[in-house]
Amino acid sequence: MNRRVLGMLGLSLWALAALACAGASPGDVGSAQPQPDTTCQSDDDCVIVETGCCDHCNGGKAEAFNKAHADAHRPRDCQNHGCTRLGCGDAVAACVDNTCQAKILPLGS
Repeated sequence: MNRRVLGMLGLSLWALAALACAGASPGDVGSAQPQPDTTCQSDDDCVIVETGCCDHCNGGKAEAFNKAHADAHRPRDCQNHGCTRLGCGDAVAACVDNTCQAKILPLGS
C-alpha cells in the first residue's frame, strides 16, 4: 500500500473513533436515567412550572419537576416582558415511570 492510502485509512479510523465517542461521558450505559429534578414516586411529588416569562398558552412552556427542585426552573427577570392573553387548557403534572411529566388538558376540561 502506498502512503496516501495508509494516510486516508488512518484519518478515516480516527474520524470513526471520534464519532463513536461524541457525546458519551463516563458512566453512560446507554439508558436514560431520570434527572433528580424530575424524579418522583407519585403524582404528589410533581408540580407544573411555567419555565418561560409567559405561560404555556402565550409562548412559554409548562414543564413538570419534582416540587423540591421547582424553584430552580422558574424564570427570572420577566418584569418588562409582554405576553399575549390567549387561553388554552390547564397544564397538569403526573408521575409516569418515576419521572415528572407535564400534560396539557384540552380547553374546557
